Amino acid sequence: MLKYTIKMKKPHILFSLLLLISSTSIIAQDHEAQEESTHHEFKHFRAAFALGQAYIPEADLENGKFAVLPTLGLELQYWFNKKWGLALKSDVEIAYYSIEDDGVTINRENPLIIALPVLFSPWDNEFSFIFGPGIEIEEHENFSIIRVGVGYEFEIGNHWDFAPEFIYDLKNGHVNSLTIAIGIGKRF
Repeated sequence: MLKYTIKMKKPHILFSLLLLISSTSIIAQDHEAQEESTHHEFKHFRAAFALGQAYIPEADLENGKFAVLPTLGLELQYWFNKKWGLALKSDVEIAYYSIEDDGVTINRENPLIIALPVLFSPWDNEFSFIFGPGIEIEEHENFSIIRVGVGYEFEIGNHWDFAPEFIYDLKNGHVNSLTIAIGIGKRF
């Protein structure tokens, strides 16, 4: 009868290989569990950049054309829970125009709007209503603002979103502005 014996000259290599394979499997399972838990974790902060167009019926442009002005916006939101939040919104209207106010012409050149609206999301944290005060800062005259709006966030992935919004501003109690903007945001 023949006996075959296998002699391992380096058993530590086989042991190391088995240990590496089993630890890789454990790490992969742990990573999948972490991804799943962070995907469903509520993120309180959201920062966004927006491009928009503002229609101001009271605006008088030098060329007399329809007053639709480009806007750039930055926003920082804090959500207390999935229904209520607070935002710091800043927008710049990129244009030179004038407004008649009680027979006086007020020039506006690239006014900066800063608003602090409350956010309310009645159904989910993607669709939200916006309401709050603000100020339009411009070197000739500052205007007080009441801001009302609605927005919707379409999640792209990894907490990034694409967000169209419609904003109505009432400036100094009689100047109307309707802005349609598209934003890119990130929750963290």
